[in-house]
Amino acid sequence: MLVQFIQSFSKRLSPLFNSSNLLKWWGNFVAVIIIFIIAKILLIVLAKIIEKALMPLPKSKNYKAKLTRANTMVPLLKNINRYVIYFIAAVMSLKEFGIDTTAILASAGVAGLAIGFGAQALVRDFISGAFIFFEGTISVGDVITVGDHSGTVEAINLRNIHLRKFSGELRVIPNGDVNNFGNFNKGFMRAIIEVGVAYEQDVEKSMKVLEEIAKKWAEENQDIVLESPSVQGILSLGTSDILLRIVIKVKPMTHWEAEREIKRRIKKQFDKDGIEIPFPRQVIYLKK
Repeated sequence: MLVQFIQSFSKRLSPLFNSSNLLKWWGNFVAVIIIFIIAKILLIVLAKIIEKALMPLPKSKNYKAKLTRANTMVPLLKNINRYVIYFIAAVMSLKEFGIDTTAILASAGVAGLAIGFGAQALVRDFISGAFIFFEGTISVGDVITVGDHSGTVEAINLRNIHLRKFSGELRVIPNGDVNNFGNFNKGFMRAIIEVGVAYEQDVEKSMKVLEEIAKKWAEENQDIVLESPSVQGILSLGTSDILLRIVIKVKPMTHWEAEREIKRRIKKQFDKDGIEIPFPRQVIYLKK
């Protein structure tokens, strides 16, 4: 029984392995290899063209802004090219073996439509990613805040954003969740330093000292200062202190360093001038 089955099976396969069919298969196999080699070469050429077209010249106007946008667009365009070219190469390879790709493409369209209805979150991520990409509200290298997470954008894909937090943790956030965010790299930032002084201190003297510290720092850092510093006066009368504030308009991503340095100078100068920065305290009155 087994011998008869093997003989029958071999008879059916034997026509497929005659010289003419083997030669035809070998030709198809070589054609497929050539198709994928051409696809690879095309990808390399397109990648070079994309980089050449989008990467700005070092001496061009707004070089940093253009470089940031190029670093965002180049990887994304390369990925799109890879998907499209390899898909076309796969379809051409199937045609080489006599497979009708029309039915496959039609089935893929119907299946994609069905998946689209079933995966609305995925479609939302793609649409949100397209708007983020074309509007340029977020770029690679920007420091943003999304919900409870803040960090540097390492990559922007059509489906998600890679956010590297200061701790080193990499957060992958779907584009559909990036509907309310803050960006520290657009336009300018303000260094805001709030200082409390005791009620027993001379407020006018404290404000004058703060103004001198801020002006001196601004003179030493003119390359990042966009407007002269301002001491805004008394913000509030707290339970144990009078709150004063300094505001300085600076370039993006420089406000944190400015705040740290100015606070250090304020502490040093207040100690020198005998101006007290109070701590919470209570006054108890004893009555007979």
